[in-house]
Amino acid sequence: MTPEFLRRYYVLRIISNPKVYGIEKNGYVPLSDLQNALSLLHANNLEDALYDKLSQSSQKTIKRDLNKIKSYYHVVVLHKRNYGYYIDEFEIGPALKEVYEKTELYLLHHHAHAWKTHVTTARSSLSSRVDLVPLIQAIEQQVLVHISYSGWYDDNGFQTITGLFQPLHIKEINKAWYLMANNKQYGVYAFCLDERIKMLQITKHQVKDPISFTPEAYFKDVIGILKSSLAPVWIYMQVANHHFKYLEANPLHHSQEIVSVPKRQDTKHLDYTNPEIWGEIKVFVEPNYEFLMEVLKYNLWVKVVSPLSIKNYVKHHLELMLDYYK
Repeated sequence: MTPEFLRRYYVLRIISNPKVYGIEKNGYVPLSDLQNALSLLHANNLEDALYDKLSQSSQKTIKRDLNKIKSYYHVVVLHKRNYGYYIDEFEIGPALKEVYEKTELYLLHHHAHAWKTHVTTARSSLSSRVDLVPLIQAIEQQVLVHISYSGWYDDNGFQTITGLFQPLHIKEINKAWYLMANNKQYGVYAFCLDERIKMLQITKHQVKDPISFTPEAYFKDVIGILKSSLAPVWIYMQVANHHFKYLEANPLHHSQEIVSVPKRQDTKHLDYTNPEIWGEIKVFVEPNYEFLMEVLKYNLWVKVVSPLSIKNYVKHHLELMLDYYK
């Protein structure tokens, strides 16, 4: 990240959400208010070189930044004379939302020591043997990587995998980082980038006959990282009212659809025998191990109702768990 990128990032954030920065002008951001907000951010980070360019906020500089924002993010910032800057019908699309999220995460890590009393972040499983930047470059340049991986039982029955792989994609999920990689012997394999990685070396050899990999297509019908031989199906689940709102805002899967909403959406007391507190959703996924783990984490509040085979699959695991406590 460069100081110029950070200034443009804050220019866009301030104009798109001025109230957060103390600007109450009916959605408009006058140049002077924009400059003051940038100056305050700079003043609060005087010792940090990353914030140096926030002090450069002349009208000419802001105009240049707005042109870059239009080019990079396809967001048009308008200006109304005597009022200020604004964004007409602004909606954060998926691409811009990703920029926002990743910039905020970067800043959290950048300020990790100074902010440690204010912010607690999740532990990552990323191994010290892995450097993501050259690994991403290897994916871009289609260069082979040499991997030695000592899996646990759930990976491959404690076997060690060693070989040359085409790196395809890196995915973070559930506090763990995974490398999707491919070779003829193992096909597409998910390597968890933790202590199971015994060696990861980026070679100078180009991949012969590289395969294409589209994460949206590969992960389309799974929850998590693992694909199985199971065919995806529509799975119907009832959800208790107080948790229904949570799953509306945080879907189990991108395929999630609402079948019905609870008749009683707000109740002080939870009576799980009352059919009126239950709504229903459905998701189209592989009913694999990761799906089971996702459902179980919702405790009493979510229950699978169909297909019957999947309902029995979840029930069987719950009965095994219950036996622990007899």
